[in-house]
Amino acid sequence: MFAIGDGVLGVLFPVQHSTRWDLGPKPWGAYMRWFADHPGITRALSAAQIAAGVACAARLPSTPR
Repeated sequence: MFAIGDGVLGVLFPVQHSTRWDLGPKPWGAYMRWFADHPGITRALSAAQIAAGVACAARLPSTPR
């Protein structure tokens, strides 16, 4: 569920969502700023993240084992 929610925020608000993750070590901050500078790529990767999250959820059993 985290992947789906994170992906939705990345699709809707790519720059804002990327800059929210700009904390911690400097290399990580530079990495997240790159995504903020490339909102089209961020949206595409976020859409793929949503699809992967939905695909994983679809494979889960309907009842706990």
